[in-house]
Amino acid sequence: MARLFITLYGILFITGALFVLGIVWLPEMALKGTIRDYYERSMFGVFGLVEDRLLSQPQSEWPQTVNALKANFKSGLALMAYDQLPLDDDELSALALGKFVFTDDDDLTRFYKQIPDSDRYLMLALGKSREQREVEEVEGIVQLIGELFLQRDREEWPQILQTLGKRFKMPLKLLPLDDPSLPADRLADIKAGKVVVLGFEESRDTYYARVHGSELVFRAGPYEAPFVLRNFNTILLILFALLVALAVYLWVRPVWRELSRFDQGVTRLGAGDLNTRLIVSNGAALKTLAETFNGMARRIQKLIQSHRDLTGAVSHELRTPIARLRFRIDMLEDPLGEEDRKRHITAMRKDILELEELVSESLSYSRLDRERPELVMDTVYLQDWLQALLIETEDDYDGVKPELVTESQDSQLQVTVDSKLMGRAVKNLLRNGQRHARQRLIVSADCQQGMATIVVEDDGSGVPEKERHRIFEPFARLDTARDRESGGVGLGLAIVQQIARWHGGQAWVEDAASGGARFIISWPVS
Repeated sequence: MARLFITLYGILFITGALFVLGIVWLPEMALKGTIRDYYERSMFGVFGLVEDRLLSQPQSEWPQTVNALKANFKSGLALMAYDQLPLDDDELSALALGKFVFTDDDDLTRFYKQIPDSDRYLMLALGKSREQREVEEVEGIVQLIGELFLQRDREEWPQILQTLGKRFKMPLKLLPLDDPSLPADRLADIKAGKVVVLGFEESRDTYYARVHGSELVFRAGPYEAPFVLRNFNTILLILFALLVALAVYLWVRPVWRELSRFDQGVTRLGAGDLNTRLIVSNGAALKTLAETFNGMARRIQKLIQSHRDLTGAVSHELRTPIARLRFRIDMLEDPLGEEDRKRHITAMRKDILELEELVSESLSYSRLDRERPELVMDTVYLQDWLQALLIETEDDYDGVKPELVTESQDSQLQVTVDSKLMGRAVKNLLRNGQRHARQRLIVSADCQQGMATIVVEDDGSGVPEKERHRIFEPFARLDTARDRESGGVGLGLAIVQQIARWHGGQAWVEDAASGGARFIISWPVS
């Protein structure tokens, strides 16, 4: 979970950082040409009007004319020599090619252009905000056009507007003050001589301004900004959404790939392929889940294999007592003497007891092998616990009686154990030892280096070294004295090993000093 969160957080953080960088970088790099074209388009007509005024006069009169025109442009208009231009080499080169150059500072946007066929340059300053800039531009344009109209006959005005419209690249028109197309809600501002801009929010600007206190209204527009500028905020939102989508995709893709592997693995496992395992890289987000799945698959495979082995082994073990029972029943159908009849009945009872023991032990082993039981751990004094166990079971066994031998000088060895399960294991060892002991069956307990041990030692025939591991397998039988004839169903030692494992320990067998078998259970003290 932490890895998934950190990965997602990291991807989203990088996405946010890229978006912020894009906001800073995109207008400068991607929109620089678009903004330049927009400015040139909007400023071409303004500079053209001023240049027409200047070029109609001797150059010596230009400073005086520019000073007179400054009143039309509130933020500034100046006539500059080359050495007065606050521009870098690239901007100066652009000016030399007849292009517009614009610069931005904290308060103003300044536009520069060389006057054709001269060594002088015009600088026009406008407000920083788009609305302020356009209002100041339109106010200057209206003043210049009004002065131009005053110099011409009224019949020439439509032709002048048509020519100016081509220069400004937008529709220009003169309307009477009572024209119904004028915006009624802003008519009072127009009559007061204010510049009214409509359609600003939609970037389809239309400008209205009264001409020199006359009964005419100058209308320019609608003037559409370029598509990119009109929809720049929308483009940024779309870009941000795409970046987030890409980030989520990059995060989801490896997880989705892993989930697809999970789906395939679960499908194969459900179809019966018990060898199915999920292989994921060490850095995979679902590595823990994959390991859990693989562990579950191994347990299921082991459980089913154990079930098959147990079923096969139980079926095999049932054949002998059932065959004997069938034989005894057949014998009882024939006329027999009382002594033979009793002998056969006694044998049948023995076979039935063997069947009961086989079924009981099989169920016990199956239950322990199928799932780990909930251990109920108790802290006990090991020697006292063993002594009580021997007293409790002393009537359960015939033949050699077990004797408790204290190997440690400390009789108060405390251990943590599930008394019921560990008692079952010790009883199985005692039962196994009694079947093979000749004269002595010794039980001892000790605790060394944090490990508790219980030892059950008999003086029987012992266990060959090559068979010592196999003897703890279900239904394992040896070819010598420790076979079916000695009793048991072959599950007792398998149950002992399983109980030892549940306690975090193990069980094994080694040679006893008497030549018999020495069975040992060992597990951590706590």
